[in-house]
Amino acid sequence: MEEIYYVPIPFFILDAKLNILESSSKGSKLMQGPSFLDMIEEESSTKFSKYIHGHSSGSIEINIKSGAVMPELYDVYIQFIDFNQQYYAALISKAHNYSDISTKLDRIQKQLWNPNHEESFQKQLHPSSFHLDSAAGQIRKQENDILAAINQLKELKAALESLPPDKKHLVDQCIRIEETLKNNIKLH
Repeated sequence: MEEIYYVPIPFFILDAKLNILESSSKGSKLMQGPSFLDMIEEESSTKFSKYIHGHSSGSIEINIKSGAVMPELYDVYIQFIDFNQQYYAALISKAHNYSDISTKLDRIQKQLWNPNHEESFQKQLHPSSFHLDSAAGQIRKQENDILAAINQLKELKAALESLPPDKKHLVDQCIRIEETLKNNIKLH
């Protein structure tokens, strides 16, 4: 199916044994082999296998192997379609949420090792100096990313409406993924 290639996020259609049947262009960049499990970091692979065999839909946070030294953290949204025995999986990266935190932790660690900065470090630890607005901004950004994904799914759903009747299950799949993403916003 050519349409899946244009989905703007890593998106996969998997068989019941988690072999990749089709993927979006962004999804194919993450692929490490024929199985979806091939691209999941080892510890997350066990976690994902247990989760997916107990749930027909939902989301789970896992580490995906990437070209980088460290695996990247993703939210994986899954939906199992019983009539064709396939999973649909959409991946949303969480890496951008953690890079700022990592930078701040590095700065604090450097200050801990430098006794000349003890006074400024104490000021930073004062509760009034914590930037809750920064955390709120990160949450808003994540919600905006989810809303953007929902809008992209709506566009895809509209494009899929013109498919032959035997392909209409793809529209239903878009609706299910959209509902899962909307539920994720409500949880935040």
